Amino acid sequence: MQRIFLLILLFFLNAGSFYGQTKSDSCNCPSSKYAGTKADTVFHLSTHKSIALCGYKNPDSKPTTYSEFVLAVCGKSEIIGFWDALVNCQLTVNQNHLVIEQVESLPTGSKFQFQDVIWTIEKLSFDKDVLIRTKEVNRTIKKYNSTQIQTVLAAFEKTKPGITDVKMKIVYQLFMATISGNKKARTYFNTFENKVGTLSGANAEAYTDLKKKLAAWDQPLPISI
Repeated sequence: MQRIFLLILLFFLNAGSFYGQTKSDSCNCPSSKYAGTKADTVFHLSTHKSIALCGYKNPDSKPTTYSEFVLAVCGKSEIIGFWDALVNCQLTVNQNHLVIEQVESLPTGSKFQFQDVIWTIEKLSFDKDVLIRTKEVNRTIKKYNSTQIQTVLAAFEKTKPGITDVKMKIVYQLFMATISGNKKARTYFNTFENKVGTLSGANAEAYTDLKKKLAAWDQPLPISI
C-alpha cells in the first residue's frame, strides 16, 4: 500500500511537465548570434514536443513577458526564430499549441490613455514532426466609440504644422480610430505628414510602425509563417 501511495505521489509531482512550462530542464537552445544557449523556460506541449526559450525575461511584468529571445524545439540544431528587443511577448501553452502574444502600448483607455494590449497572436504547433506557425492580429482589441472618434477627428482638424508630443499622440489616436472602422480617420492617418510636416528620428519610426500595424490589420486571415 505504501508503495502504491508513493507511485501516485510521484505521478502528480511530475504531471506538470506533461504540458505547460517549467523553469528549465535538460533542453537548451542551439548556438546562435541572438541569445545564449541556456534555457530560461521550457514549454511542454500535449503532443510531447518541448520548446525552449533562451533570452530576456522582464522581471517586473505581470503576467511575465519576454523580449530579445529565441525559441527552439528541444533536440533540434536550429532555432525556430528570434524576437528582438523591441517586442514584449507573453507565452502560454494551450495543450498542443505554444501561444505567443505580442504586447503593445496603445491609447485604448476611455480618455485615450496608453494601455498594454495584446496586438498579435502567434501559434506554434506540430503535425507529427512538422512545425506549423500561424500569426494574426488580435481583432478583439478595444475599439473607439463614435464620441471618441469625433474627438480625435476634431483634434486633428485643429492641428497646426509642426511636430510635438501632443501631435504624435494624435497620430496614435487616428490609428485607433482607423481600426475602429472610420474612413475619415484612415485618410487623416495616411496624410498625417502633409498636415504637420515630415517626421524624423523616433517619430518617423513610430509612424512607420503604425503603418505596418495598419497593413497587418487589413490582412483578413491568419497567415502561415
